[in-house]
Amino acid sequence: MGMSASQARLLSITSRMNDVEYKSQQISNTKVRLADESEQVANKYTKALNKTKLTFNSYDKQGNAVKYSLNSTNMNGILSGQFRLVAANGKQVPAKYTESQLYEMLESGEYMLQENTTKTSADGSTITGWFDTSTSSNKQLAVEADSTELAKAEAEYNATTLKINNKEKLLDNDLKALDTEHTALKTEQDSIKSLIKDNVDKTFNLFS
Repeated sequence: MGMSASQARLLSITSRMNDVEYKSQQISNTKVRLADESEQVANKYTKALNKTKLTFNSYDKQGNAVKYSLNSTNMNGILSGQFRLVAANGKQVPAKYTESQLYEMLESGEYMLQENTTKTSADGSTITGWFDTSTSSNKQLAVEADSTELAKAEAEYNATTLKINNKEKLLDNDLKALDTEHTALKTEQDSIKSLIKDNVDKTFNLFS
């Protein structure tokens, strides 16, 4: 291979190596984005794991034990007149809210759950009305994991994680192929550089 041919081949190999390195960098950047996406879906799943709800244990007309989730639908429907959500100013909150949203609102301290019940005063008289209630004062109230939110988040987590893992496998295969190509090009580049050096040395030796 002559000097000019060797130089042309060297330029071609260098260009291909730069292209391979650029593609490898793009793959690495894509893997970083996938890692961020994986972290986001994991955080969402963790948040769902931590979501809880209030339930009310009671009995139906046949005397069977039933459990109601406390949300705006049940509190305005089947539990109407028994529970209500009030703001710090004492006004009832009519807006729609899910079980987990209700729990978060109560945990914030800006809202209070009230029960329409009868209490006995110190003098033995009874008073019926709306009184603040909680799991500590009402044994029929309980805190449980929000299984609906959890199931939804778990399904999304599994589907997204599977998709991310499949993408990462394809990217790893592409990156491995590029690494192999880069190694081969580097070997050929070193060989041509050595050949050019030998040709240069021989040329200078002729005139020394």
